[in-house]
Amino acid sequence: MIKLENIKKSYNMPNKEERIIFSELNFDMEDAKMVSIQGRSGCGKTTLLNIISGLDTRYTGRYYYEGHMMKKSEMTQNRFQNIGIITQSYNLLEDRNVNHNVAIAIQDLHIPNSEIKRRVKNALAMVGLSQFGKKYPDELSGGEAQRVAIARAIIKEPKLLLADEPTGSLDEKTEIEILQLFEELKAKDYRLIIVTHNNAVADICEMQYRVENQILVKIR
Repeated sequence: MIKLENIKKSYNMPNKEERIIFSELNFDMEDAKMVSIQGRSGCGKTTLLNIISGLDTRYTGRYYYEGHMMKKSEMTQNRFQNIGIITQSYNLLEDRNVNHNVAIAIQDLHIPNSEIKRRVKNALAMVGLSQFGKKYPDELSGGEAQRVAIARAIIKEPKLLLADEPTGSLDEKTEIEILQLFEELKAKDYRLIIVTHNNAVADICEMQYRVENQILVKIR
């Protein structure tokens, strides 16, 4: 699905020195349903997710989506149509209830209100929160808030989910519940790329990469 070739990414430090993040980085998701990306803090894991999502286009190299070499002008539309993003911090709007927090992901896609309501209902059902639509973020546990964030990511019915440390703020019990949910999404033919520090998260993925020395090293 996603293939990156010879990605080079750098930026200038305040002292004008160039900091290289990636040098000749290559990545191929192949047919894997779940892929993990690990590495020490500051090595560029989140930057890599931003490149894959199309949020960061300031790099050189080739990006392929389902065999098509993407132009950078196509990346935003590709993200809107095909990619859902799950973050560690949930990013829920405190003054909106769960229904609104999930629906906001598709409100600019010119979808009829009846279809938005249907998708919200289905997305919340998929994450086990069918009865939570009228609750507000301050009424949710950390695990429930993360499930709302996952529902918001899947409401677009994307082909690919990108998760950045999705269990980093959760206790062990809740982490297990979220990993079980990822397994359920995988069974429904969603594909996931997960950035994590956690070996337990990486171990549920059939393909594992690690960022080392400005490149990606395939572990499994």
